[in-house]
Amino acid sequence: MQRGEEVSTPTQQASISSEISPREQAILELFRALDEDAQREIQDAAAEKKRLRDLEQRFEELAAAFADIKRPA
Repeated sequence: MQRGEEVSTPTQQASISSEISPREQAILELFRALDEDAQREIQDAAAEKKRLRDLEQRFEELAAAFADIKRPA
């Protein structure tokens, strides 16, 4: 077993698999078939994508706030 890996019972696994969509299940199966380095690359890419999406959302919020401030009264 690898460090940080959790052990789950069959009941927990069934509960988790019933909570995820077929797309998520397919991605998880593909992910698990990869070696550790490839998994880490995918995790890093997903984290970077989320970070960029969060920054874009924050930028849009700031741009909207700035536009409100610039409007003449």
